[in-house]
Amino acid sequence: MLSGCAGSSWAGRGSETEAYTAYLRGLMFERSARLQEALAEYHTALERDPRSPLLHVRLGATAVKLGRMDQAMQQFNKALALQPSHPEALRWIAMLHASQGQLPQAIAAYERLLPVESNDPFVLSTLADLYVLQGEIPKAITLYEQLVRLSGPTSQIHFNLGVLYGRIGRFDESIQELSRAYELAPGSSEIRVALGLTYELNEQYDKALAHYDEAIRLDALNPKLYHHAARAAFSAKRYGQAAVHYQAVLNLTPQDLEAIMGLVRVQLVQHHPEQAVTVLMDKLDELHQPAELYMTLGLVYRELQHPHEALRAFERAMTINPNSAQASYDYAVQLDQLDRRADAKLYLRRTLELDPNDPDAMNYLAYLQAEASVNLQEARSLVERALELDPDNGAYVDSLGWVYFKMGRLEKAIQYLERAAQLVQNDPVVFDHLGDAYEKRREGDQARRSWQRALELNPNLDVIRAKLNAVTPQEAIAPTR
Repeated sequence: MLSGCAGSSWAGRGSETEAYTAYLRGLMFERSARLQEALAEYHTALERDPRSPLLHVRLGATAVKLGRMDQAMQQFNKALALQPSHPEALRWIAMLHASQGQLPQAIAAYERLLPVESNDPFVLSTLADLYVLQGEIPKAITLYEQLVRLSGPTSQIHFNLGVLYGRIGRFDESIQELSRAYELAPGSSEIRVALGLTYELNEQYDKALAHYDEAIRLDALNPKLYHHAARAAFSAKRYGQAAVHYQAVLNLTPQDLEAIMGLVRVQLVQHHPEQAVTVLMDKLDELHQPAELYMTLGLVYRELQHPHEALRAFERAMTINPNSAQASYDYAVQLDQLDRRADAKLYLRRTLELDPNDPDAMNYLAYLQAEASVNLQEARSLVERALELDPDNGAYVDSLGWVYFKMGRLEKAIQYLERAAQLVQNDPVVFDHLGDAYEKRREGDQARRSWQRALELNPNLDVIRAKLNAVTPQEAIAPTR
């Protein structure tokens, strides 16, 4: 039996009767939005019945409506001091913490409430959602499975379970749950998309594409669905379908830059760079020349080996958006390819001014310094910073090894160049560097093996062939089998 206003035996007992009367008046005032008067009545009731947790809850609820959250929390905690498992007090505390973004405290409150309200779907689903926000997916899954047992199967619960299983990489269970959701709601394009995404994450691109196509049938005017389908088709190497879907996006939303880039990417992989140029030039006129399209045009011209056109495209992108670190970086790379290395280094420094944490710009500038054997201490510092951001990037490791080589520190150079060769096993430049370091350390056999590996990767490297000619008979130059 609960005490005070929370009980059932107080009516007709002097002060408790007065407490009850004040409590009822407080309820009427609260429901009429006369909140100050409600507070006064609840305080009067509490003076008559100080052991009532319910009165503290009503005081707290009224304080919430008045925006006095600290006072509300004090009242709810007083209710719990009188009755530690009071469900309404726990519910209010949980909701207050959640509304203020205090997720751990909200979770703790709902966990205290759960044994009291174990069959309350709202408590179960809310706590599950909080677990998701905290990244505690297995706990959320357990609660959703409990909801299925409590409320029976629903499309939404199976959908949520499917998404959560997918987030922790349990794709078979994800597909099973999402399929159950679809059986219960066959007209849902959202479930089809979730199935497509799950198959895509599991690298089953054809099945993903089938679900995306079905979602499109259900919602043919939704450009996001065509984006999904285009991405899956591209991953499945069904480039014609990818192009069709990207074009469908552009038919619905002609200014969609992602779809333009996607269509260009399809044309490049199909070895149609001229068509990519045509698309970009048309869209540049149509969309008032956004910088992103000029940057893409520069990359396409680079693919076509039109270096001066590429340079002009990157320059135009910088003019339109002078604060774009990516445009500055692409322009610097193009300058280097045109043997304008001094200018390239200036624009790499400009890139780092715009984005001090760009590891590619750090690495590129360091490599150019090493190639020229200048500013080697700065070069080492730059590439070490790049490696802090991306420790297993083989290109960065190679650059650091090359900097040490230029410093004459062969042991360090070989240490990093050997690691680079393990990380990037298909780059002849790495093996060329490693061969140079071994040759400098007078290890001819190791040098030969490294240079021969470089020639296996690119037989057209006459510079490396000349190095081998200088240290080994002609018959040893042929790539090893």
